[in-house]
Parts: sequence; structure tokens; C-alpha cells
Amino acid sequence: MKIVKFLNYALVLGLVMFAAGCEEAYDPYPEFQSVPHGFGKYKTGTPTSLFFGNNNSKLEASLQWISTDGKVTVNDMDLFVTWSEGYLDKDGLPKTASHGKKLIKTLPAGSARTPVDFSWTAADVYNAFKSAKFDYQDGAGSRDVFANPKDGRRSATSFFTPNDKFTLTWAFKSSDGKYYDSWSGGICSNSVGANCQLNFNIVCLSELAGTYDYKAKGWCGTEKTGKIEFKLKGTGVYEPFLDGAAEPDFSFGAYAACYGATAQLPGGDLKLNDSCNKLFFSGKSRWGETYVFREIQINGANLFISWKNDYDPEAGEITITRTDGKPWPALVK
Repeated sequence: MKIVKFLNYALVLGLVMFAAGCEEAYDPYPEFQSVPHGFGKYKTGTPTSLFFGNNNSKLEASLQWISTDGKVTVNDMDLFVTWSEGYLDKDGLPKTASHGKKLIKTLPAGSARTPVDFSWTAADVYNAFKSAKFDYQDGAGSRDVFANPKDGRRSATSFFTPNDKFTLTWAFKSSDGKYYDSWSGGICSNSVGANCQLNFNIVCLSELAGTYDYKAKGWCGTEKTGKIEFKLKGTGVYEPFLDGAAEPDFSFGAYAACYGATAQLPGGDLKLNDSCNKLFFSGKSRWGETYVFREIQINGANLFISWKNDYDPEAGEITITRTDGKPWPALVK
């Protein structure tokens, strides 16, 4: 019994000492570390995306640092870009290639709450990532993203394509040598006058609209010549009109060549789409047929298009010749 009483006493004494120790360690009024945050925004009236086919296209923004309690002074602001690329794997499934995060610029911070203007171009982003490599899991192993891209539209005149997504972030160097590069979700998403990133991507300027000469041939072997006009119906959306007709002709003259001049045209909700130089049909004909391009080639002023639909044997080809002296974009199917 004495042993039990002794053990109970030792246990109570230990709990009292533990509680006393906790009470000494607890501080109801801790001193929180001062953390500066930032606010970035695009300049009013300027683009918020880079343009496809123009490596010199530029984005303009401003960034200011803020210290709520005034205890921190920021000397420099680092700007970073994070790049991801959408692609299709060997099974045709959508995947994302993450190419990492790179420093593109360092700015003098200036005074607190004072916006510092800056800009960056597609070329600036390329220079930061020009040695990027990635394994697209197609058997070719890791390779240079720019020299051997999954997207055939990536070229010397367009480093990036609409498959690319970017995020601009920042970090602050303070006068006491500390570095601040992350903030709470409340600062990034829920605070007025504060944020943690600017997003941007690649957009297209399509310039196919115009009237050109054409020579078309249908699946029957009959040829037809005349004038074709691409009419813009929306951003990157066109309808082809042949020889002044009131209705667009998505057979590019093949129906008239093979069925006769009074043939009913495909109609429906078919459209011709140009997405950053990638041509494709959308919608279906009045009879429910879908259309695809078999081949697209450019030879000087000539644009050659070969197409078919899913009603055998309907198919055709057309050579469209520019007469305005301008070059065709680097169109692909």
C-alpha cells in the first residue's frame, strides 16, 4: 500500500511540474514576424497575353511592396516566370509538361506602396528557359523543348504556342538580408490591394480574311477556277465564299465541280477555324457530315488544301493564290 501511495504522489508531482513548465513557456502576446507583401497589376489598356508569332510582343505591369507595420524595408524585387505546356501523350491523352520556374528580372524596389513599372517580352521568357528539356514519354527520352517540340507551331518566329501557360510571381529582398518569396492564401486571394501572381498565355491574331484566286478539283476529277473570299465571322472563325455566292462553300468548289453549278452546298453549322495557324473544321454539314483536312502546304503565294468528309467518296483539293503580295502564315492542320 505504501508503494501505491508513493507512485500516486510521484505522478501528481510530475503533472504539476509539467503544467508549471507549460505555463512558463506560454506567451499570450507573442511578437509576430513582420512580413512584407506585394501588389502587381497590368498597366491599364495594355495586353495581358503575349501574341503568337511575335517574339517581341510585350507585357507591361507594375509592382509595389507593402509593409503594413513599417518594420521592413525592401531593396530589390525579383520577378519569376513559371511555365507549363499542354501536350498529348503517346495514347492521345492530355498531359502537362512542367518546365519549372526561372528568374527573368530584378527590379529596384523604390519606396513602400510606390508602383514600379516594368515589362517583359516573349524573348525574355525564352532566354530564361532556352535550355529547357523534357521527357514527353513517347520513347524519345528527354530532349530540348524548343528544338524538338510536341507542338509543330513552335518555331524561330514563335517560341511559344497556345498550349503554353505562364505565371509571373515575385520575391522581395529586405535591407536586413531576409528573403520573402511566399505568402498565405489570405494575402494572395482575399486581401484588397495585395496579390501574389499575374497569369498570362499566348493568343492569336488571325489574318486570313481577304479575296484570292483559286483552282479547285473535286473527287470526280473535274476542276473549277475563280475567286474565293474568306470572311471573318468571329475570332479566328471564317466562312469561304466562292465566286460571289451568298452561301459559304466548305467543299471549296468540289460540289459545284462534281454535282453541278446548282448543287446544294454543305451548309449546316460548319466553320473554318484558325487557331494560331492551326486550321481545322468545326460543326457538321446539313447532312451531319464532319470535315477534316488531309494536307495543308504553303509554296510562296500558294496555299494548297486537301480535305475530305465522312461521306465516301466526297473529298477535294484547292490551291488558293494570294494576289496582295503578303505571305501566308505558317498554316498547319
